[in-house]
Amino acid sequence: MATKVLLDFLASVRDKASLRIDARSALRSVIALGLAAVLAACSSLPPQVATPPTAAIGDYAQTPLGAITKKVLPTDGRSGFRLQPYGPNSFATRIELTKLATRSLDVQYYLLPGDNTGRALMRAMRDAAARGVRVRLLVDDLYTSGEDDLLLGLASYPNVEVRLFNPFPGGRRSMATRFISSGLFDVRRVNRRMHNKLFVADNAAAVAGGRNMADEYVMNAEGSNFIDMDTFVAGPVVRDLSAEFDHYWNSEVVYPLERIARSALNRVQLQDNFERQTAAAKPPVAAEIPLDGKPLHPSPDDPPLLPLELVPMLNLPFELAKRQLSPLLWANARVLFDPLTKTQGLNEREGSIKGTVTEGVVQWLMTADKNIKMVSPYFVPSDEAVANLVRARKAGLGVELVTNSLASTDEPWVYVGYWPHIKDLLAAGVVIYEISPSLSVKRRKLGVFGHRTGALHMKNAILDHKEVFLGSMNLDPRSARLNTELGIIIQSEEMARQLESFADAGSGYTLRLGADGRSVEWVEEDDDGKQTVYDVPPETTAWQRLRLRLLAPFIPEQEL
Repeated sequence: MATKVLLDFLASVRDKASLRIDARSALRSVIALGLAAVLAACSSLPPQVATPPTAAIGDYAQTPLGAITKKVLPTDGRSGFRLQPYGPNSFATRIELTKLATRSLDVQYYLLPGDNTGRALMRAMRDAAARGVRVRLLVDDLYTSGEDDLLLGLASYPNVEVRLFNPFPGGRRSMATRFISSGLFDVRRVNRRMHNKLFVADNAAAVAGGRNMADEYVMNAEGSNFIDMDTFVAGPVVRDLSAEFDHYWNSEVVYPLERIARSALNRVQLQDNFERQTAAAKPPVAAEIPLDGKPLHPSPDDPPLLPLELVPMLNLPFELAKRQLSPLLWANARVLFDPLTKTQGLNEREGSIKGTVTEGVVQWLMTADKNIKMVSPYFVPSDEAVANLVRARKAGLGVELVTNSLASTDEPWVYVGYWPHIKDLLAAGVVIYEISPSLSVKRRKLGVFGHRTGALHMKNAILDHKEVFLGSMNLDPRSARLNTELGIIIQSEEMARQLESFADAGSGYTLRLGADGRSVEWVEEDDDGKQTVYDVPPETTAWQRLRLRLLAPFIPEQEL
C-alpha cells in the first residue's frame, strides 16, 4: 500500500501544458489586428530528407579509452561509476574524454549556449574532429537563439555534424521572434523539449546526470551557480547510453542544423568566426587535490581541506589526463530514457505517464521497503498528490524531500504551488529539507562557490539506502508528460551513501510545524548543534513574500 500510492502521487501531478494551450487562444485575440503581418512572418518546418542512420561504434574495446576502462572493469557484467559533484572538475572530465577520444564523440544536451563553458566545449569537439574523431552533437533548440553562426561554424568542419531537436524554423535571432514566427500557432509542438544530458566518448566512457554545459552549471558564472550532479560511467551501461543517443539522433523530430539555420557568412568566414569566439572562451578551472584533501595551489575560493571521500571524485580528470583510472564503484545498473512518442503528445492527451522515465522511476520506488529520499529542485504537488503522500506515510514508508528554498530557487513561482501543501506534508511526517543559498556556500559540501551563491539543480532519488536514480528528471508534470528525460538506476549502497551525504540538512533548513501545529518553522543548525529557528522563509525579504501571497490566487496550479 505504501509504495502503491507513490505511483498515484507522481501520476497525479497536474499538467502544466493546459494553460499554455489556453494562453495561445488569448494571444490570438491580442494580435488579431496584426494577424496578417504575423502570418507573413510565420515559418514551418521543412520536410524531412531521408538520410542513412548512423550508430555508435562497435569496436570500442580497441580504443585507448576502451583499454583504460578495461583495466579496472570487473568481468561479471557490472558497470563502473564515479560521482561528479563539483562543476569545474566535471567539465574537465568531459574535456579529457574529448582529448582521449580517437573514434567518436556523441554529445546530447538541453542547454549548450555560446557562453564561456559552451564555447570551450565546442572548441574541444572541433579539435577532436581535426584528429579524425566523428563528432555528433545533438542540442535542444529552445536556447540556441542567436547562436546559429557559432553552431554552423562548428558544423562546417570535417567530421562534425550538428542536429537540433524539435527546432524553431524561423525568427532565430531571439526567443521572442522565434515564438512569433515559429511557435505562436504551434505551441503543442514547441512546448515539448529534450531535457536529456549525455556525453559519450568512443562508446567506452560517458558522463550523464543533471548538469547542462553552461557557465552557471560548472561554477563559472559570476552570480548564482547551480548545485548539480553527474556520474562518470564505464562498462556495459555505456552501450545502453549510446543506444539512447542513436534513438534520438536518427529520429524524425531531429533536423540537421543546416536545414534550419541560415547565415550570410560563407564556410571560411564561419570557421574564422568560430575560431575567434572559441579562442576567447574562459572555461572553469579544475582543482587537483592531493590525497590529504588540501588544494595544491589554494586560492581564496578554495576550502582549507576537502572531505577525503571527495578527492577521487574531483581528481578524475587528472587521472584521465594520465591515461589511468583509480577504482570505480562497481554496480549493476540500467538506463531509462523516454521514447520519442512522448513528443507526439500522447502522454499529455491521455494524462498518462505510461512508458516514460517517470513511470520507470515510480515502479522502481514501488519496491521500497523502508525509505525513499527524493531530491528535486522543483516540487509542485496537487491536492491529490499530497493526499497520496500522506497515505504512504501512514502505511509506514519513510519519505524525505530535498528541494529549493524560496531564497535559492531560480523559479520563485514554483514555490506558490509547493507552499500551500507544506503543513499537510509535515503533519504526515514527511521530512523536508530546503537548500539555503548562503549555507550551501558556507558549508562547502555541495561545491566551492567563493563569493557566489548556490541553487539546487541535482535530480536524484535514493531507495532503502542501497539504490539510486540519477538523471535529468524533475518531480514535476513537465518531466512526466512534456519533456524527454534520461536517467540511470544504480544498485550501489556506497553511491547511495555518498548522495545522501550531499543532500542533507547541513546545507539548508529543516522544516517543522510550530508548537501551535499550524505554523511552519525553518530550523538552521550550525556545526556545534546550535539551532536558529525562523518563522518565515529565511533569506527572503518581506516584499518577496508579500508578492507571492498577492499573486498566488491568480497563478493556476497547473501552470507551475
